[in-house]
Amino acid sequence: MICAVIVAGGSGSRMKTAVRKQYLKLSGMPIVAHTLLAFDRHPDLDRIVLVVPEDDLKRCRADVLAPLSLVHDVQLVAGGHRRQDSVLNGLSAIDVADGTVMIHDAVRPFVRLSLMNACLAGVRETGGCIPGIPATDTLKQVGADGMIVGTLNRQLVRLAQTPQTFSIDLIRGAYQLAAQRGITATDDASMAEFAGERVIVVPGDPDNIKITTQADLWIARGIFARWQAIATGQPD
Repeated sequence: MICAVIVAGGSGSRMKTAVRKQYLKLSGMPIVAHTLLAFDRHPDLDRIVLVVPEDDLKRCRADVLAPLSLVHDVQLVAGGHRRQDSVLNGLSAIDVADGTVMIHDAVRPFVRLSLMNACLAGVRETGGCIPGIPATDTLKQVGADGMIVGTLNRQLVRLAQTPQTFSIDLIRGAYQLAAQRGITATDDASMAEFAGERVIVVPGDPDNIKITTQADLWIARGIFARWQAIATGQPD
């Protein structure tokens, strides 16, 4: 079984809008709707779990899911206070142990099928696989006083993206262990690392941006326009 857990549980405080970032419109549709459509197109996907804030469940059914014609049924799950709580809620809703799960940020609507397939291929090697893109700027390690501590070798660094893809029982067990021990992390691979698991990195996609700020939204509109031009055969 191949599942997708799409995490849309955030408050969107960095976007500084009254509407949560996952519901902001991109070409007339909520960002999360574009993300759902991207996963719905995957021919081997069996199940989609969408995690949203608890007080958004009714709204999400009416305003996001109802207008979409999806091949897959979407199971709505209430999120938690932190991203890791929301992910664990989504993983707990999957009632199987065998299989693979792709955990994806709802505000990354430009996820290509080719990237999903690369993650699904990579996960077979170690049970954990994430996409990452190389750092292009020089990376400085800075102390609490703002002074440079050292310069990191950017050849050894990747900027993590999603979908972060795992064996279901591996990542669910890692999240449960972290919850028991009070571990906090900002991505799924960190949970797997804490549990002693090996996670491989495959090349990410520069278009697979996370829409977090107003500037990101402007960039997203440009990416969408470019994709539309390519799809319709229009010149640059």
